Amino acid sequence: MPVKSFKFISPGIFINEVDNSQLPKAGEELGPVIIGRTERGPAMRPVKVNSFSEFVEVFGNPIPGGQGGDIWRDGNYTTPTYASYAAQAYLRNSNSATVVRLLGADQDGLADGVAGKAGWETTLQNDADFDDNGGAYGLFVFTSGTAVTPVDGVLAAVWYLATGSIELSGTTRGHHGVAPLSQSAAALYADSSGDFKAVIRGAGATGPTSIATEFNFTPSSSKYIRKVFNTNPTLTNSSITQADQVESYWLGETYEGHINNVLGGTISTWGAVLGLDSGSSNAANFRTGFQAAQTPWFISQDLGDPADFQAEDMTKLFKLHTLDAGEDEQKKLKISIADIKAPTSPDQKYGSFSVLVRDARDNDNAPVVLERFSSVNLNPNSSNYIARKIGDQYLTWDDVIRSHRVYGNYLNASKFIRVEMNTDVDAAATDASLLPFGSFGPVRMKSWNWTSGSVSPASSWVTGGKGVARAENGVAQSPDGQFLSVGGALPVPTSNNFNGTAYYPAIPLRVSSSAGGLSNPKNAYFGIDTTQNGNNRHDSSYSDVVRMLPPAISSFATTTSTEFSYMFSLDDLTSSSVGTNAVGIWVSGSRLAGNAYSSGSYTGVLDAGYNRFTVPLCGGFDGLDISEKDPFNHTRALDGTDSTKYAYYSAKRAIDTVSDPEVVEYNLMAMPGIFKESLTSHMVEVCESRGDALAIIDLDSGYLSDAESTAAIADRVGSVSTAITNLRTRAMNSSYGCAYYPWVQINDTISDSLLWAPPSIVALGTFSSSQRKSELWFAPAGFTRGGLTEGSAGVPVIQTRERLTSKNRDDLYEANVNPIASFPSEGIVIFGQKTLQVTPSALDRINVRRLMIFVKKEISRMAATVLFDQNVPATWNRFMSEAEPFLRSVQARLGLSDFKIVLDETTTTADLVDRNVMYAKIFLKPARSIEFIALDFVISSTGAGFED
Repeated sequence: MPVKSFKFISPGIFINEVDNSQLPKAGEELGPVIIGRTERGPAMRPVKVNSFSEFVEVFGNPIPGGQGGDIWRDGNYTTPTYASYAAQAYLRNSNSATVVRLLGADQDGLADGVAGKAGWETTLQNDADFDDNGGAYGLFVFTSGTAVTPVDGVLAAVWYLATGSIELSGTTRGHHGVAPLSQSAAALYADSSGDFKAVIRGAGATGPTSIATEFNFTPSSSKYIRKVFNTNPTLTNSSITQADQVESYWLGETYEGHINNVLGGTISTWGAVLGLDSGSSNAANFRTGFQAAQTPWFISQDLGDPADFQAEDMTKLFKLHTLDAGEDEQKKLKISIADIKAPTSPDQKYGSFSVLVRDARDNDNAPVVLERFSSVNLNPNSSNYIARKIGDQYLTWDDVIRSHRVYGNYLNASKFIRVEMNTDVDAAATDASLLPFGSFGPVRMKSWNWTSGSVSPASSWVTGGKGVARAENGVAQSPDGQFLSVGGALPVPTSNNFNGTAYYPAIPLRVSSSAGGLSNPKNAYFGIDTTQNGNNRHDSSYSDVVRMLPPAISSFATTTSTEFSYMFSLDDLTSSSVGTNAVGIWVSGSRLAGNAYSSGSYTGVLDAGYNRFTVPLCGGFDGLDISEKDPFNHTRALDGTDSTKYAYYSAKRAIDTVSDPEVVEYNLMAMPGIFKESLTSHMVEVCESRGDALAIIDLDSGYLSDAESTAAIADRVGSVSTAITNLRTRAMNSSYGCAYYPWVQINDTISDSLLWAPPSIVALGTFSSSQRKSELWFAPAGFTRGGLTEGSAGVPVIQTRERLTSKNRDDLYEANVNPIASFPSEGIVIFGQKTLQVTPSALDRINVRRLMIFVKKEISRMAATVLFDQNVPATWNRFMSEAEPFLRSVQARLGLSDFKIVLDETTTTADLVDRNVMYAKIFLKPARSIEFIALDFVISSTGAGFED
């Protein structure tokens, strides 16, 4: 305290205590960056989590693999998500990690059809004999009727064929100039007591029957379509599926909810299998990179004449996007607008409303709100402006600068969504009284009419179906008569006229506030209804309706061949009576007819208590090859370059997203399970370039999981010699990388499953536990800090893939690979701590490299506090007064044996002062670990004295 700070009025002695012994505050704890697959979450950008529970909240639970089931609809759980286990292992003993979730991206500028495009495709074969279809095929189901009585129909299901053909079998509605066919594609067949029969054949005109089965759309039935057909796309991949189990197809989308909504309880129906292809837009071509899901546009209320009302003409206000999350978020989240309030006085120009992020599987009786933004508005100058409250920033990747560009004005406050505003609303150029009153529906293909002998319109998406030309009843059949060919007439005979309109899927809308048995009808959320017709259980087909359309067809904007699946507005709510109670009913056209609550003023519906509605998230895509158990496998997915393999490009791009130390801080890097040499080398290069992180890499040891090959385990288990040979051929020499061997078996304590895991996972966990037990500059190895059986890995370790002998350990350590050894008494232990530096020095050990990373980082933070201060001895001394106590503390904690800092006129010379440079020399003597212990036991005679 300076003298002028004392209060000198009357005589006395004034005492103050000054504590200059305080250690400088250490920076925020750094953790690793972990790159890999997770169950869900933000994609291809670094996200920091501060606990394993937060990791699970954002990225989902670890997946042990080995789970089958309905993979198309429920997701791929066939292989482990190693990144999740790495996060679990590290966060068991630390509280900070940065995660980059891998999804499929492709290099800018890649043309369609190039092998490097992300996503997946089954190709339609346009061969003259119609004998090897491939592609996507839809089942269209119609109610019974005649040309005089037009009927409704729906797209009910989609099969994806890698090869071969699919047809219906049974009783045809008629024939087309030939005898009735017992089996065909593109012809109408009657159901039998609600059941259809499909025949799937292998390739060729005489291809064998793969499956012939009856099916229906009743989930409780043993013939339910998703029970009797293959729903696992990976079974079409012969590289990872045993030959006797390979399938030629899989069942994709089924639309039970849409069927019930359009056809209701119809008993008698007709069905036809038609190819979903119009030449330019194959419905089985999903070759594109990942994209975020989004809501359709929210639209305003009508402020004009009710007689002119058209919902599609209302002002677009905003839409919401998920935060780069791929497909998972649209399955599990939906958005509700609630508490819509009109302005209450002339001085209050803007109304307000709330935005709710809800669980898509809930119902209006028991809403599950995951996030709420209350009392937001559309006033750009308000602190409650929706874009400001939720956030509108998003990232785009630039392949030229190899970095993200940030767009938007407001930081994202939501964990799930961001806002996209109409530019006119953002500029306050719209009417201030506008409020969100409804939304467009998701985009779908336009409906089309099928009449006897007609040609389907080009926009129908069904003009490219093909089947197998074969003899029927001993008569050779022409494909034109049986099968839908490009531009050909739909084969419905004129002798039995038919007139039907086919509708593509849409999400059902709530039509009554009393639906679902709400105790208070005013609590009803109009808009989409994600429950099954007639009960409050979730409609599992909802996830198929909100899927992305093929990239050739926009999922978010209409074209000549697409339309919005619905137009919803609260302006169309009207009143009705249920018993003695008045309830709200949504009927499209009510406002136009003049009988809506809002026919007088839009506030009428709000005054009636109906001020909430729900919209879907749709169109998200993972960009992954769904025919692979592991989309980032080494045998096929990573075996290429940026332009030839999207998985390789995605993994390299993920590394590049964390290459800039000013974007994200970390001190370790791991990409568990990916051992592609060029990618792991890139990891080490990035860490070395930054100078503040150590890469823990996995090696190509010859070990392959069952996601790579169908070979017996004995032929893909790997070996010490393979690991050493492959590493030596790379000629790596860097102290910023380290490697371990072999793979280990761990126990997933959440699912109680056993799985084989790459060694980088347990190494990362050991780094965490070691620094918690002691300091990060202590060797993360040995029985004290590297005992995996004793829990050092952060996850339970059961056994090693290979039991190493003493010679194996010697060979590995000589090659700078750290062995994971198994001992009879001590259990499984990490028995080495070398970096990948070949040149002998103190930095060929992990504990020294981690010490230097820590010291450099902390000293650089102290130096930053004097940046732009005066370059004079007083400033130098201030820096020294922080750096010396810090290094003394490290020395006291056994990190250094000695140190010295030189910062005076001998280092910062007059010439450097003139060039605005402060130059210090810091000399360090790192403390070395004990790796070899030599003990001489000398046997002496009885009369010898030990003092000699």
